[in-house]
Amino acid sequence: MEENSKNSLLQIFKNILINIFSITDADYSHKLIRICGIRFRILKSANKKQMTIDYTKYSDITKVPQAEGFLRDYQLALLSIFKEMDRICTAHNIRYMISGGSLLGAKRHGGFIPWDDDIDTDMMREDYEKFPAIFNACTTNPDLFCDYWRDKNSPATCILKIQHRKIKQVFVDIFPLDFYYTSVSGKEKFALNRKIKFIRKMLSISPFRISDNKKLLNKLKKITHEKINDYIDVDERLQPSIHWGIEFPHRWKNWIYDYEHIFPLKKIKFEGYEFNCPNNVEFVLTNIYGNYMSYPKSICPHHTDANAFTEDEIYELKKLKGDYNE
Repeated sequence: MEENSKNSLLQIFKNILINIFSITDADYSHKLIRICGIRFRILKSANKKQMTIDYTKYSDITKVPQAEGFLRDYQLALLSIFKEMDRICTAHNIRYMISGGSLLGAKRHGGFIPWDDDIDTDMMREDYEKFPAIFNACTTNPDLFCDYWRDKNSPATCILKIQHRKIKQVFVDIFPLDFYYTSVSGKEKFALNRKIKFIRKMLSISPFRISDNKKLLNKLKKITHEKINDYIDVDERLQPSIHWGIEFPHRWKNWIYDYEHIFPLKKIKFEGYEFNCPNNVEFVLTNIYGNYMSYPKSICPHHTDANAFTEDEIYELKKLKGDYNE
């Protein structure tokens, strides 16, 4: 009994020390630093060293050449997953759109940003909730599956990813979008934006832990309905404003779009193929990045660690890319 008490006290003491200061791996590409309960994500130096080309020597960012070697193989493997996602979405009338850095790459480079290592997409809540079952039932690649992904360092972060069973670092992100119950502008939009950001901030520091994905998502859906939509049901026929779901932990300044910024969806070229995109691409990109034709502060992959791939994973990556027909 005394031994159990001693172990419990040691565990409590260890948890206190971890919250005061600790450095752990957040994911493949970032370190997580905790200082007195405050968390910082720092890009690993190995990721910065992957870039051997000085892209900033190109005065016109649109003229930067595409990636080469392993990073290009990785990008094309992601593209094959994205094409499968698009095929299934088209067949089942699932509304998705290319977003984030992938939308920026499509607009600025006609494909991947040369140093990018992921694909970002958005999906309206109704489609978002039914998509995993549809994708898993209809994909022609048995190695692919769609499921909710949890961030172990953030209790309220739970988003969809299309993943590969044999390659840990291969995935396509799908982020949720929610309708507000009406259209807002001016001071009302500013107030709503501030409210949503505050709710997300409170969720990110909340000590609660819900291990079951379905229970967590139901809780977040309830918060959205009660705290954001004031218990009013959504009617898309009213063309209401649109905001990112509160389970998506981005740090962008503005969370809200007008209905016409997103719909009707259009098409945009990405790596020689056409994919869905928001109606007003320029507005969406400016809303996220400001001057999206300028160089970012950090020019390197931000999601993967090339050194962590095994030989088997590299083989599967090239097979996914289409180098082998098996």
